[in-house]
Amino acid sequence: MHGRGAGSGTGCGMVAVRFAPNAEWLADPQAQYRELRAQDPVHWSEELGHWVLTRYGDVVAVLKDRRFTAGNRPPQRRWGRATMMVTADPPEHARLRRPVTHRFSAGAIQQTRPRIQEVVDALLDEVEPRGEIDAVWDFARQLPRTIIAEMMGVPLEPPRLTPRSGEPARDEMLRPPRREESSEPPTTEQDRFFERALEAHRAELQDDLLQDLLASEAGHRLSAEEVLDTAVILYGAGQETTANMIGNGLLALLTHPEALAKLRREPGLAHSAADELLRFDSPVHTVRRKALEDVEIGGRTVREGDKVLCMLVAANHDPEVFAHPEQLDIERRDNYHVAFGSGVHTCLGGLLARAETEIAVSTLVRRYPELRLAVPPEEIEWTGSFVIRGVKRLPVALR
Repeated sequence: MHGRGAGSGTGCGMVAVRFAPNAEWLADPQAQYRELRAQDPVHWSEELGHWVLTRYGDVVAVLKDRRFTAGNRPPQRRWGRATMMVTADPPEHARLRRPVTHRFSAGAIQQTRPRIQEVVDALLDEVEPRGEIDAVWDFARQLPRTIIAEMMGVPLEPPRLTPRSGEPARDEMLRPPRREESSEPPTTEQDRFFERALEAHRAELQDDLLQDLLASEAGHRLSAEEVLDTAVILYGAGQETTANMIGNGLLALLTHPEALAKLRREPGLAHSAADELLRFDSPVHTVRRKALEDVEIGGRTVREGDKVLCMLVAANHDPEVFAHPEQLDIERRDNYHVAFGSGVHTCLGGLLARAETEIAVSTLVRRYPELRLAVPPEEIEWTGSFVIRGVKRLPVALR
């Protein structure tokens, strides 16, 4: 079968499948992913104007294939030229990523773990007297923004919105976010924040991420706009996805009592538990690519210029790769999930996010033996865009 729409789940007696995310998808995305994987794993979505891939092998193959570009897609800030590593192809990708890679290495994150633990303990000390907290807004969102602010050497900003004044900034309609393809991005409040922070670093040398970026600018390895755009993406990416990883992972544990009890009995499983929580319900659902030439995937021809959605969460539940994928198995071995993507664009901050998730969740479980949901599971609401999905609020009782 070749070409768009050919054989889209329309075999003998088979009802054609559709993929147009809506409120039903937000509540239970795996139901639609299972249907697509079974009936049309290389699916052309007329509603989205994208190919949708749900098998692990197809997703990983595209993410590693140089015939697909990461360029000119959100969060591209300056259309026509990549100034951010996430939307740059090799060799530009390596040039943009290299100045800060050492800050996110295994050794660097290992040295950061004690500080992560200190922040976790301090946050819990502050909210513990209340007995019941919103684990998303009171805890999960506070941890990563504190850590990334310290790593970058910038003041700790208050959240832009609170759960009482509105929804998170990324709470948007369930569709691939689009933006006007103008040559220059509008100047945002965050741009101005980092322009001030960079000027302060020029006046007084510091040992942090912003100083690394300025050193690369001084050495003519990065331009001024590349420095600014890299700072913006590092700061944003270091918060939203990790907060949702912690929230989603904690909810998964609290709704799987056997796994929760096992982690309480065997705290040494914290590392493998964190990886399994990332596989089970990662907040980042899709990564987009565009074909630079005609490519055949699973018997379908993706034409030059076609856009492809690599569904990471669907790949993480592919039964061809993960035994009993709907089971939360905190002892799972060979857990080669793609929660952080694959290939050269594998998430730079993946090790940091994993460490924050591991320490946050394991500390809550260890510190509060009676930790439990404060509302019935069916009352938990989800929020997000087509790209990122997370728990809106997570009321938990500490004792």
